[in-house]
Amino acid sequence: MALPLRVREVEVFLRRVRTRMPFRYGKAEVTGQPYAHLRVRVDPEGTGVSAAALPPLWFDKRAGLTHEDTIRELLRSIAIAAEVYRAAPISTVYNLHHACEVEARRRGAAEGMNELTAGFGVALLDAALIDAACRLAKRTFHQGLREDLFGLGSFFGAIVPTAPRPKIAVRHTVGLSDPITREDLTAPVNDGLPESLVDVVDTYHPRWFKIKLSGDLTAALDRLRRIAEVLDRDGGDYQVTLDGNEQFHVMEEVADLAKKIEARQWLENLWNRTAWIEQPVDRAESLKDEVWKALKKIPKHVIIDESDGSDDAVDRALLLGYRGISAKNCKGVFRTLHSFRRTAEKGMTLSSEDLMNIPVVPLHQDLCVAAALGIPHSERNGHHYIRAFEYFSPKERDTAIREFPELYRAGRPTVRVEGGDIDLSGINAFGFGVRSEPDWEFLEKTTLP
Repeated sequence: MALPLRVREVEVFLRRVRTRMPFRYGKAEVTGQPYAHLRVRVDPEGTGVSAAALPPLWFDKRAGLTHEDTIRELLRSIAIAAEVYRAAPISTVYNLHHACEVEARRRGAAEGMNELTAGFGVALLDAALIDAACRLAKRTFHQGLREDLFGLGSFFGAIVPTAPRPKIAVRHTVGLSDPITREDLTAPVNDGLPESLVDVVDTYHPRWFKIKLSGDLTAALDRLRRIAEVLDRDGGDYQVTLDGNEQFHVMEEVADLAKKIEARQWLENLWNRTAWIEQPVDRAESLKDEVWKALKKIPKHVIIDESDGSDDAVDRALLLGYRGISAKNCKGVFRTLHSFRRTAEKGMTLSSEDLMNIPVVPLHQDLCVAAALGIPHSERNGHHYIRAFEYFSPKERDTAIREFPELYRAGRPTVRVEGGDIDLSGINAFGFGVRSEPDWEFLEKTTLP
């Protein structure tokens, strides 16, 4: 029942937010960022929406780039994709992706964009078209995969779980500057939400944690020690993943870190509970032929994230000895579906990772994909670092709470995390996870560069 569509119009709006506390990962510190929201009008007459963050120093980490440079390039990537998709003839969503991606990426590369940046606009167009197809066909995203609504082929529906996950475990992010104990709070926010790791454990009861690593081995080991003290005491039967965010130059440094962790008795429990290490090495080095030698020395699975700039990255990574890959809607839903197929075939890890997604569109669509593919836990950090509803119109805020009472707390609303889980029943029940469109008049309409 694949549904053919044609793109008529693409509009872009920004929602600018500030963080309630700084979020530091790698070389970046986020204190605020915009979220691009797309409204795509299609034939047959319908509308699809999508959204994603425009963060500093993740898509492109070249020295000298400012956050404004990043925003400009990502908006330009959307502009290129919009031009290419509007020129394409009517087709299924996947065939539009297949037909338009190469040209959009070629044009982006010609303007100096790297692979992740050049693919960003394609990812947002694809997500909006998936949303439009679900709305027109009155099917959920999971049903669309099972029934071949998007034109992937009936074989794909056969490997998708028979039902989406009703809940997903939160993998709480511990950023590089996050306070570990209450004594670390030098400038408390005092807004009623947890700030220190101790408070997070006491409030949300997460069973999974994602710990950001710095490339400074001494500092990384000391911070892991302090985190382990809290989790070993209060975290119960916890598990963790470690994220290097490309802070290490070569994989041998990561093997050295693993050796030093193993030598420290106070990290034994945390290390035993470590599921994998994510993208520790710079993307320029991480997929080189010789990396397999160092990977063999690391007694934990290592997966890629920022190295996932093209569809063949997952095959290259698995061939070299990586044990999985991350899923993010900002890299593209079809990229995630491709990685799902490859990792499922080889029994490897497909990890759900967050780029500080906030309600409603970015969070819901990202979780919708994770639920449909049966991923059991997902890094979630947007609800911790941003009080997103403070940047919504009253109409949007009230609508979200009314439509998704299982997901949002009323009053001064925030994401509802109970027993370490997020309830996905509302997200799974409608289209691509979003019922009402954003309040477009409240958002900042943007002229694309």
